[in-house]
Amino acid sequence: MSRKERPTMTKPREKTREELQAEIEDGKKKIRQFENREKMLRQKLSKEERRTRSHRLIVRGAVFESIVPEAKNMTDEEAAALLRLALTSEPAREFLKKRAESGNAE
Repeated sequence: MSRKERPTMTKPREKTREELQAEIEDGKKKIRQFENREKMLRQKLSKEERRTRSHRLIVRGAVFESIVPEAKNMTDEEAAALLRLALTSEPAREFLKKRAESGNAE
């Protein structure tokens, strides 16, 4: 290849101090934008988790009242005492033990 045919490789121009500062500021701005986006997404996730938990508690409370109609007239303490008593029975303990074991196997 002759000298005329070779592509000339020029060194890229070095950026000025002002251009570098502007690039740094732009990078910082993008970081703040991503941090704000992350914050919004975390809030949205937290809201969805609360909604899911509320739904689960309502459904399970409804199941409890459908099985124990008297629960509607119980105080919170009485309902908690009934559940504690029911869950300390041998069949309940065995059920929970088997469920925990099958959950660990998955």
